[in-house]
Formats: sequence, C-alpha cells, structure tokens
Amino acid sequence: MAAQVGTCSDAKAEALLEVGNVRALIRNHGGLFIRDFTNPESFRSYEVPKGSGNHALFNSTFVVGGRINRSLRMASSMYGPYEFWPGPLDKNGNPPADCSMYDQIWQITSDDFRRADVEGTFSDNLLNWPWQLGAPVIDGDGNLSNYNLEGGDRPELLGDQTLWWIMNDRGNEHLWSEVEPIGLEVQVSAFAFNDVRSVGDITFYRYRLTNKNTAPLTDAFVGMRSDLDVSSIDNYLGSDSLLHLMYTYNGDPVDERGYEDFPPATGFTFLLTPEAQVDGLDNDHDGLIDEPGERTGMHAARSYGGGGGVVGDPGSAAEVYLYLRGLWLNGTPMTYGGDGYNNSNRVTRFVFSGDPTTRSYWTELKPNLTDDTPNAPGARRLITSSGPFTLLPGETNEFLIALVWAQGSDYLDSVRKLKGIVATMQASPASFLASGYKPAFIEPPTPNPEEVLGFDQNFPNPFLRHTTLRYSLPKTMQVRLAIYDLLGREIAVLTQGAQEAGVYSLPVDGTQLPPGIYYARIELDHLQFTKKLVRIP
Repeated sequence: MAAQVGTCSDAKAEALLEVGNVRALIRNHGGLFIRDFTNPESFRSYEVPKGSGNHALFNSTFVVGGRINRSLRMASSMYGPYEFWPGPLDKNGNPPADCSMYDQIWQITSDDFRRADVEGTFSDNLLNWPWQLGAPVIDGDGNLSNYNLEGGDRPELLGDQTLWWIMNDRGNEHLWSEVEPIGLEVQVSAFAFNDVRSVGDITFYRYRLTNKNTAPLTDAFVGMRSDLDVSSIDNYLGSDSLLHLMYTYNGDPVDERGYEDFPPATGFTFLLTPEAQVDGLDNDHDGLIDEPGERTGMHAARSYGGGGGVVGDPGSAAEVYLYLRGLWLNGTPMTYGGDGYNNSNRVTRFVFSGDPTTRSYWTELKPNLTDDTPNAPGARRLITSSGPFTLLPGETNEFLIALVWAQGSDYLDSVRKLKGIVATMQASPASFLASGYKPAFIEPPTPNPEEVLGFDQNFPNPFLRHTTLRYSLPKTMQVRLAIYDLLGREIAVLTQGAQEAGVYSLPVDGTQLPPGIYYARIELDHLQFTKKLVRIP
C-alpha cells in the first residue's frame, strides 16, 4: 500500500537560538528566520551582534529535490506555503494523523548539563527530551534502548545550546511546488556556542534526511535559498568553491541600515556532506576526481534576480531543481562574466568566484575581466546546493551547514575575515559535531584597523604548474612564507626576514610537486595566516 499524504496543519513552533553573539528566530517548517508579515516584531529575525538591533539576514529556506522513479519530487518554498510538517513518518512512510502533538522545538543547554552534573537536579529540558522520536542521546548506562538520566544518559549537546525538531514532507499537499512529496523524514539540530570569539558569531544546522519511501531518491540535491541581506539596498554576492562558501557583503564602504562604517559579511558554508557518487566530477574541488572518501561538497552557488525571466525567481519545482543543479531557468549553464548568463563560453557553477578584496578575476567589483566598472549594489537572492546524491529506502544522509558572520575594519576586510574563519572551520569540520565540544577556535590577535593586513588566495587555484601568492604589509614586519604538505611537512620557504611596507607577489613553481593539496602559511610578526593550494595533474 502506497504511503498517504496527510491533512496536517501548518507548523507553528518557534524558538530562539541565542546562547552566543547571535539571536536567531528558528521555525520548524523548513524555513529559517522567516518573517511573519502579521507580526512586526519578527520582521527581521537574525540579529547579530545580539542586542544591537542590527540584522544580517532577511530569510532562508531549506530545500530538497530529486527523483523517485524518474519523477521530480520537491520540498521547497521561499515565503510559504511551506512543505514540511511536524512529526515523524511511520515505517510505511505515512505521516501522523495529527501532527500538532509534534509541533515543538526542543532544546538543551550547557546549563542543563551543569545543573545535572554539579547540583544533581534534572531540568525540564532534560526530562522532556524526545528520545523516543529519535532525538540523539549519548549513552551513559550501557543500554542503548532507554533514556536513563540517573544512569548517566544525556541528550546530545552540540555547542552550548542545541535546538532539535523533527519534520516530514508528507504531512499535507505541496501547494507551492505542486509535485508529489519525496517521503522524507528530517531531523534537525540547530546549535551555537557561548563564546566571545568568532565561533560565537556562527550558527550551525545539521539536517539528517531519511528516505521513508519504498523507492530510491536519486539525482538529489539539498540547498539553502535566501534573501541573505546585510542591507536590503546595497548588497553584493560572492562564492568560493574551495571553501564550499557562498556569501554576501556590502556593496560600498557604508551600511545605511545599522552597521554604518563597519559592514559585515555573511555566508553559508557546507561543512559536512555525504560521500559523492562515482560520477566523473571533482565534487569537493580538490583537483581529484572520484577519489576514495570524496564528498559532495558545494555543488553550485548562484544568484538570481527578483521577478520573472530566465534569471529570475523560480516559480515551480522544475525551476528550483534547475537552480539546484547550477543551471538557468531555460536549462543553459552559468558562464563566467557579467551576471553569469550567456556572457562567455566558459561554463561554471559558482557565481562571482574571484576575490573582491583584490578585485581579482570575476567579482561584483569587477564583473567583466576587462572592465573595472562595478555592478550596481542592490537586493540579492541566492541558492547554494550540495549533491547529487542517492538515498535508498531506509537510508539516512547528513548535512552540516554553518551560517557565518564576520565584521572587519571595512566592508572588504569583512570578506577577508569571513574567508579566514571558514578556512579554519573547514580544516576540522567534524569537531563541531562532538557532543559538548568547545572548539579551539583561537584567532590571531586582531590588528589595528589602520594596519589592515592582506594575504590573498593564490591565483590561479587550482593550478597546473605555476601559481602566485600575494600579500601586503602596512609597516615593516618580520615575514616568513612557507609551503607545507597535508602532513604538515615543510616543502619550501619562499621568503624569510624583515620587509618594508608594501605589496609583494611571489611565484610558486609547482612543477616538482605531485598533484594534491598543499598549504601556504605566512607569519607576520606574531600573526599567522594560511591558504589552501591545489595542484592538479
């Protein structure tokens, strides 16, 4: 008997993820930070720094699309109606008869742990943890089939505050995408760290997708659609495939909506994704194809405009699926230059993939490689995706996505700082999923805003034989720049000693290096910065 579509009411639960420097309004229907047009208090709902009154994001929505028996299935929306409902699916893939009893977002905090372990008292958060629904538990009594607080069992605490909810895409009809549901059960953990360092400016989202259909889900992608506005009137977008990052930043030095002279940058990065299929693609962008353990990473990062046309808002499941795959709405690929539509013969899936801090290659500050006339800043929309993957009946795949905020000494220094934070996270992404773990996220001392340091990503990257490293010094400093392999062994020292203020470019001869991943580390007095270099065959 085929699974049925239910008659559930829309999800209504809300909770605040606010233990760190961010106050994020979380909802359990697939949308995150979505404003409620009937409630002025939730008009903007991603405040950072917390208590500042400044909001770095307008809205975002989690999207899943793929094929069941070659038929396109989708759970997607932007502003509603949403296509996830509260509660699990049963073993036959059916939703609850009444989803309202599951319309909750449960939470656990490090303070709950402290009270249990130090004071010997169990909070309501601990007592009411929905372990029967699959909310993760760290076993303490040797019995995996129970939840025994007295015996040492504890909820899985990620960071210092974890929000958990369960949802499915069969709870009712898909009124936005107008296609059949996939048959997905999705368990979500949203978490943050109570930290004054940059890790406190980050919120994390782990999605566990289980296929409760009797048929495989194939050619599948997950994505985040967003009005990722630092300011609604003068935004730019960028992407970095090596960091699996898509981000937004201010289009000029001043933010008129609150951040004023210090506009931040904000972006989504895929930290953990499933293993990739053998598909002839370099899914993780490390220069190798179909290597053992390769993961899907970020498949596409693209912008699109409001309104209609082939570069506008997607209006159907088929159009969202094209964007998830990195294509335009008429099925043509994105190309380098301009806005990515039909501007050259060079195909790409990553929009504005150059470095805006140096105006190198293709960015909104240099949209055409031979023209330095910047794009006009404005409202921007994006979709970033991971895939393709296959999910067999009963199988579970897991994605960890981080939303990172960074504020530098100016609007471009914010981009530089954002990428530095993400590079540090990508070096040890699994560490953020260690229960109760506080990452050693130690940043170098922040330089005086008047002493802005620059260490740019090498170009080209990946490179075949030769590449160039570029850095700038605001004053005379002791400099050491060296190349290391993946095992941390020093391969070459490019320069060492005192250097005067200025801009420096150093060529790297890779002809004697085997293809693979390397790291360039620059030491500037007491500061250190690292970039990943990819040598391709």
